[in-house]
Amino acid sequence: MNAAPAIVLLACLALPLAALGEGSAEDVRRELDREPRRDEKPFAPPDGAAVGLNPPALVWLPLKKRPRAYTVQLARSPEFPDAATSTAEAPISVHIPTRPLDPGQWHWRVGVRLPDGSMAWGKRRSFSVPDDAERWPFPDIAALVAKVPKTHPRLLFPGSELDRARRDCQTTMKKEFDRLLRDAERCLGEPLVPEPDFLRKTGTERGNEYAGIFRATRPPMDKMETCALAYLLSGQRRFGDEARRRLRHFFAWDPNGSTSLSHNDEPAMWVMQRGTRAYDWVHDLLTPEDRAKIEPVMKTRCEQFLKRLTGMPFESRPFSSHPARDVGFLGEAALCFIHEWPEARSWLEYVLKIYRSVFPAWAADDGGWQEGPGYWGAYMGFALHFAAALQKATGESITRKPFFRNTPYYKLYANPPLARMSPFGDGQHNPAGAGWLMYAFSTLLRDPYVRWYAEAQGSGPGSGPLGFALADPTLQAKPPSDLPQARCFPGAGLVAMHTNLADPKSDAWLVIRSSPFGSISHGHADQNAFCIEAFGEALAIPSGYYPWYGSPHHERWTRETKAKNCVTIDGGVGQTKRSWDANGKIVRFATNNRYDYALGDATPAYSGRLTKFLRHVIHVRPNVAQPPSAVGTVFIIVDELEAPKPVTFEWWLHALEEMKVDEAKREALIRRGDARLLVSFLQPHELAFAQTDKFDPPPEDKKPNQWHLTASTKAKAASALFFTVLRPHRAADEGKLPPLRRAEKDGTLTVSWTQQGVEHRVSIGPEGIRLDGVGLR
Repeated sequence: MNAAPAIVLLACLALPLAALGEGSAEDVRRELDREPRRDEKPFAPPDGAAVGLNPPALVWLPLKKRPRAYTVQLARSPEFPDAATSTAEAPISVHIPTRPLDPGQWHWRVGVRLPDGSMAWGKRRSFSVPDDAERWPFPDIAALVAKVPKTHPRLLFPGSELDRARRDCQTTMKKEFDRLLRDAERCLGEPLVPEPDFLRKTGTERGNEYAGIFRATRPPMDKMETCALAYLLSGQRRFGDEARRRLRHFFAWDPNGSTSLSHNDEPAMWVMQRGTRAYDWVHDLLTPEDRAKIEPVMKTRCEQFLKRLTGMPFESRPFSSHPARDVGFLGEAALCFIHEWPEARSWLEYVLKIYRSVFPAWAADDGGWQEGPGYWGAYMGFALHFAAALQKATGESITRKPFFRNTPYYKLYANPPLARMSPFGDGQHNPAGAGWLMYAFSTLLRDPYVRWYAEAQGSGPGSGPLGFALADPTLQAKPPSDLPQARCFPGAGLVAMHTNLADPKSDAWLVIRSSPFGSISHGHADQNAFCIEAFGEALAIPSGYYPWYGSPHHERWTRETKAKNCVTIDGGVGQTKRSWDANGKIVRFATNNRYDYALGDATPAYSGRLTKFLRHVIHVRPNVAQPPSAVGTVFIIVDELEAPKPVTFEWWLHALEEMKVDEAKREALIRRGDARLLVSFLQPHELAFAQTDKFDPPPEDKKPNQWHLTASTKAKAASALFFTVLRPHRAADEGKLPPLRRAEKDGTLTVSWTQQGVEHRVSIGPEGIRLDGVGLR
């Protein structure tokens, strides 16, 4: 028998740990084994699972009154014999062994020591380690710290990395370097924003006041980093002096005052994100007096990050967007001060455990993202600055985690490089961006498909810190023409279907969302909603804007089901907002060179107002020509709807321009540029159409109107079947699409058409849904 793996104990964090009270051992066991709430991470690995990483991160539910330490045992035998059991103590509810485990079955349990000295153990759980599991033990922190240079800079440009980056500035990064210097030049001597006042307003206006402060404070803080980077790469003193001036200004603000993390977290987080890097990069210009004034403020703000994270605690309840930023910012500060502040070592260890175990909250290993592409870009940017800094300084790479390896493909499929909009979630009205971030991912992952995204968007590495740190022209981009043209991200409930992913200007694509996370945080009440773009234009869009979080327009339009290509009842009554339980899921997904198919179930999202909402989405590929073409592409959406009482069912469709509606034919035509989308309602027969370009309420930032169409059942009923055919095409083909044929027999509805000499048939009936006679369900 092999010896049990050695365990390195987690250094003690400054956590508010307490001795257990007088509760019985049975009370403690019951609490250790309780079922997780919806806002808690469950036990990991799932009991009986085969793990992909060796060793896995062990995650359990914390006690309400946290002990001084949890005891974790790991053994091959379910009896946990002393001689063959590894025992470790952990101050938080996460443990990762520091050595790989032998392949095979493993058992683990968590306990706490009671006041009388006895142990109360939770239930035994198990997992298996396959032979091919990736070996990735938790690093030895002392060895990791020893690799960080004693001198500055430590973040992104340690040692020879700075020499390499400076050489690149004169060659492959000359264009970006010149842009950086121009940007820095404009910052010199400009007036600086004063320390903001305390937030005074209440209700929705408090959100507007909050947004106003971060919109005023972010840009001058960004420029602090810009000037520090310009100084680091160019050596030009005037840029360093400007960064120093800003450091002295912003870190004179009271960290326990109006910009404390607990009162107004936006400036509190932003000043540390930009300030830590600036401090590191102009370190040689700072006087002892500067450091004596700046460092205590930085340390206080880091302690506030740690207090917020451990108070939640984040390792169990990470479902809050802003604290997820704290993790990376605390990690960067730990690296920056690793040799000066003793507590920085335990901070670094804590951050690594969070990234290895429960980060991110809004996703699974498949790489999808609940919060939408806009927030994906922001939060991946925060994470990658720490990931790249860690890798450059120590060689340790958190991007080995399956999520990080897969998440660029969420961006590639669900928000391709020339996408005009970014569904689903807050910021959905914006076009695709973050090409520079995909470039950074491509370098870290050595992934040519991800590099193609950045090149297709024309972004290059960018002129920010990651651009210079991760510039690598040796990685050759590869178009995603040989990848599957559809992909499912079940963790976040997303499916994207493309005709030609590698040619964004001729691609036609659909994305559908049915999320297990429901409508919380930056997600909307849009389970089973879809969007379509084609030929470089947004056609069936997610409507509404994001003036600020919780604004009347955001709350009462953008977050609503009626603002999406989805289904409501009885005058716009839709899914429940801001609810974990108002969720959905992708039940089925299939893809091949003939068709893509997805089935979403959004029934729970209506909180009983609907008792069934199944949405079938079929993408029929017209041919298998090379290269593939969007010409002749057909999307079919079949909705099975049931309610507990007779209702009016409303099928919503949104566009940027007025739609041409033909009620007699039950058709709507969306036009945008050279692109068209013909929407044909084959079922129900009796529909009432209504179209408006009004929002209720309108956006506070005076954005342009959009168009909203409802196709409503004329008679109330307890059930309905919508069978809708959506055909993207170019303007030259308007009015020339092949006719659709509808037939009903023995309870089966069939729609057929002939495209390029090939007949296609889609039917739904007692045998389920079928394409060309083949069952899809």
